[in-house]
Amino acid sequence: MKKVTYFPGCSAHGTSEEFDMTVKMVMKSLDVQMEEIPDWNCCGATSAHSLSETLAYALPLRNLVLAEKLDNATMAIPCASCYQRLKVTKVHMDDNPELARKINSTVIDEGTYKGKVAVKSMLQYCYEDIGLEAIKSKVTKSLAGMKLACYYGCLLTRPKNITHFDSPEYPMSMDHIVEALGAKATEFDYKTECCGASFSISDTEVVINLSSQILEMARESGAHAIVVACPLCQSNLDMRQPDIEKHTGKKINLPIFYFTQLMALAFGMSQKDMMFNKHIVPVEGALANIGKIEPEPEKVKKPRKAVEAESEVE
Repeated sequence: MKKVTYFPGCSAHGTSEEFDMTVKMVMKSLDVQMEEIPDWNCCGATSAHSLSETLAYALPLRNLVLAEKLDNATMAIPCASCYQRLKVTKVHMDDNPELARKINSTVIDEGTYKGKVAVKSMLQYCYEDIGLEAIKSKVTKSLAGMKLACYYGCLLTRPKNITHFDSPEYPMSMDHIVEALGAKATEFDYKTECCGASFSISDTEVVINLSSQILEMARESGAHAIVVACPLCQSNLDMRQPDIEKHTGKKINLPIFYFTQLMALAFGMSQKDMMFNKHIVPVEGALANIGKIEPEPEKVKKPRKAVEAESEVE
């Protein structure tokens, strides 16, 4: 059995409870034992790094110190904002030991940071540490017939020198995971465009404008739904969708799933436990496509960013 340290973050116990629930369900099915960091604290996203550099490092650093006490090689984080704050802090502390000692000695009583725990997003952990073959082996209900637009958002793959995961412009890891579940990942150019993030509170119009473009491009790709790995992205694209429809005068009706909800569904788990009832946009229409296999259309020209990403690899 694999073991991994788990940092749920604040949203997992509230707005993204369904993400937390399905993460735990699929990890158990995949024989992964999750150990939640005891007495973890808020990572400071999204305000701390705007107010105080010391606080911006100290809050995540305390969690890193506590994580090292569990003696697991890797910490997996479902929330993209939490992941970004802990990963940025780890990279900066590892590159600047003197700064690490200064912050450690100033504000942290729990121990000394040693830099021995790898920090990964839950998406990265599933793709790199668990692997596609292990995921495929647990599928009992293929999602064949579903067409899904995989939306990564701003924080999971950028900046590249911090995350060291997938293409910063046209990532494919989530696409490969949903295809391992039997679904078809559509090609669309807005995989890493910003949804507006926390402007949802302070400037809703920004979120409506940015998220409407993402939804429109996903719809044009032929997707039945969008798949995400970030609570804030899920909230903006799902909760704000009725406002976006009113603003644009266009009916969108695209459910926004967490990738772990679809893993749990393909693993044959109860839909009740996936908390689909929390979604603002009903999911039934998208799920009704499971089992409806359409003939493959003629190959169309790939989106610009897909071509650029392939050239980058070459």
